[in-house]
Parts: sequence; C-alpha cells; structure tokens
Amino acid sequence: MSRYYPFIMALFLLTGCSTKEMIYNETTKKAFEEEDNLILQALQYQQNGDYNNAKKIYHLLYDQSQKKIYLAEEAGLAFVLSDQDALSLIQMGITKYPEEKNFNRLLVGQLVKEKRYPEAEKEILKLLKTDKSIQHLSIAGNLYLQMKDYPMALKYFESAYKQEQSEDILINIVELLYRFLGQKDDAIAYLETYASMEGCGKSACFRLLEIYGRDRNVKGLISTYKKLYKENPNIEFSKKIVELLMYSKETKEAIIFLEKSQSNPLLLLDIYVNQRHYEKAYKLAEKLYDESKNLDFLGKMAIYQYELNKTNLTPEILHEITIKFDEVTSVLHDSVYLNYYGYLLIDHDINVEKGLELVQEALKIEPNSPFYLDSLAWGYYKLDRCHEAFEIMKYFGENIYEEEVVQHFDAIKKCLKEKP
Repeated sequence: MSRYYPFIMALFLLTGCSTKEMIYNETTKKAFEEEDNLILQALQYQQNGDYNNAKKIYHLLYDQSQKKIYLAEEAGLAFVLSDQDALSLIQMGITKYPEEKNFNRLLVGQLVKEKRYPEAEKEILKLLKTDKSIQHLSIAGNLYLQMKDYPMALKYFESAYKQEQSEDILINIVELLYRFLGQKDDAIAYLETYASMEGCGKSACFRLLEIYGRDRNVKGLISTYKKLYKENPNIEFSKKIVELLMYSKETKEAIIFLEKSQSNPLLLLDIYVNQRHYEKAYKLAEKLYDESKNLDFLGKMAIYQYELNKTNLTPEILHEITIKFDEVTSVLHDSVYLNYYGYLLIDHDINVEKGLELVQEALKIEPNSPFYLDSLAWGYYKLDRCHEAFEIMKYFGENIYEEEVVQHFDAIKKCLKEKP
C-alpha cells in the first residue's frame, strides 16, 4: 500500500477524515430506525482504524437507505484496503451518481494502483477541465510522479502550490526538484521562502538541514537551526547552533547567541573559560550559584577568581578564595577542587601540610593524574623533601610540555644538587 501513499493521502478525505461532518449533513432524515446507531458504529470503527468492519456497516447503510454518501464511504474504504470489489463499487458510484466527483477521484487512484496509467491520466485531465482544485492538481502531480514524468508532476504541484502554500505540496515540489530534476538551488529557494514566510512547519526546515548537511553548508545549517530555535527554543537546537558557530571559529557569534538567548548557561560558562574570559565566567558562575546554591558553582567561582587575579594576587583576594574553597571541599569530594585548593595552599606557602593532604585526597580519586602528581611533588619540594619530589617527577620522563611543570622539575633537580 505504501507505494500509493500519496494517492491515499489525496483521496482519504473521502473515507475517514471528513466522514463525520459529511454524514451528519447529508442524513438528517433517517431512512430506517437503526440508521443513527449504525452511523456511530461505523465512525467508531474508522476512528479505531478498523476499516474492514466500518466498510461492512457502510455497505449495510447503503443497502437500506440508498444514500450516496454511504456508497462513497464504502468505495473509499475498499480503495484504502485494496479490496477486490473496490473498482466495481467506484464504477457503480460513477454510474448512479455522475455528479459526485468523489467516485471519479477514487477511480484515478484505483487505476494507478492497477498501473493503468494512461486511463488514470485521461480521468484526471477530465476532472481538471471542470475543476482545477488543489486536490485534483495534487492527484495529477502524484500520477505523473508515479509515471516518472517529473516535469509534468512539477507543473501540477506548482499549480496547486500557487493556490495554497501547503507544506505537503511544498515537500513534493522540493523532492522533484532536488532528487529527480537536479535543480538543487530551486529546491532550496522554495524551502527558504516557505521558512521565511510561513515558518518551519513540520518538515520544511528539517529538509533544509538534510540538504545543507549533505553539502556541508555550515552557514545554511546555522541559519536553519536559528529558525528552528526561534520557533521552538529548546536546548538541542541551541547546542547545534553553538557547535556549528564554534566549528566555523565564530566564537564571538556563539557567545552573543548564548548571552542573548540565555538558552544554555553551562555551555556559555565553558566557552568563557575556554576563551579566558574569567571576569564574565565569574559573574555567570556567581549568578548560577545565587540561583541554585549548588556548591559546584562556588568552586568554579573560586577558580575563576584566582585565574582573574593571578598576576595581582593580594592577601585579601587569596583569603576570599580560600574561604570559598574551604566551604566547597568540606562538602564536595571533587578531585578538581581538592587539587586546585591544595596547590594554591602549597604554591603560596599558606599551609603546605594541608595542601598536601588535599592533593593526596585528589590522587585517591585520580591516581594517575599528571597535574595532581605535579602538585604533590611541589608540596614535597616546599617541605624540603626533594628526593621524594624527584621520585614523583621521574614519572614524567621526557614528556613535560607545561612550562610550569618544567619550572617545578628544574627547581627540584637544583634542590637535589644543593642537598645531596
């Protein structure tokens, strides 16, 4: 059935989607006592997707009332179910009710199912002579698509689209232009225009993402994700926008987007730190801490405050930082904060013994961390335990790239020479 899905969608209005209103409008006078109850049963079956039983009831309704709406519903359901009696029911409807175009539309669909394309083409062109409705134009477009006559399919879909900027018709046009006619730029133009005028809809922007993704068009991807985010500001779209901006090395734009949208403060915080914008990072971490009282943000504040004032540390600033770290490490057993605080106490000769204890706690969590091992060695050096410090630094071998670690190793080696 999926092969004829476009036809079923174009014709399904005849069977389930509009049935309730049509039936109640056309059957105000009961033809027999049980008519109303049977109508309700049929509608319930349709609503539940039980088309076989719905079709049986419509057959009974038509047999006892001779109302054309019931025959139309029975024929439509027979078409959807691909029943053997579909064509005979459709032809009966055309013969008995020549003014009712539902049967003619169903005939086109049935002929397509049977691959009788020339006959289907003749029938739809006959309908179009008197009624160039969107439905008829769409059926014609789908017919020519089945026939692989892509220029003709495009002609009819574009005619339908001029009447109504339906997203379903748009996607048909885009598929024809992009997949079958090789007119990628025109397909993109249709999608971009629709997205600008009507919004992203159900699939327009996602189709743009597919095309731009295949072409590695990063600017197009960013623009489209921004449209999606504007209509539906969720965190996933926000992440994609920032990832693409960072990939394009448009860091400033990524920061501006995150600051304006306030969509992902944690991501913004990471970018601030990566770009060494410690003042902004501190203010954002402070805001997040005030809102949540999460000690993790207080720990980050301590780190950013230290990095921000690294070249101009005063006793007052160091005191503020240690107070923050004391509060954080008394509750959070986080190796980053333990080591950072420990190293600060060691390097600034505030409390080397306590600093070593904190670093050792961090190493219990991450025993092979080169940064923590460096802190430990530096603590031993500060206590004049140069041999122990050297034994730790030998772990690095020749693989030392951090300038600060090189300085530590040089100081430790010099200490060994001075104190054999």
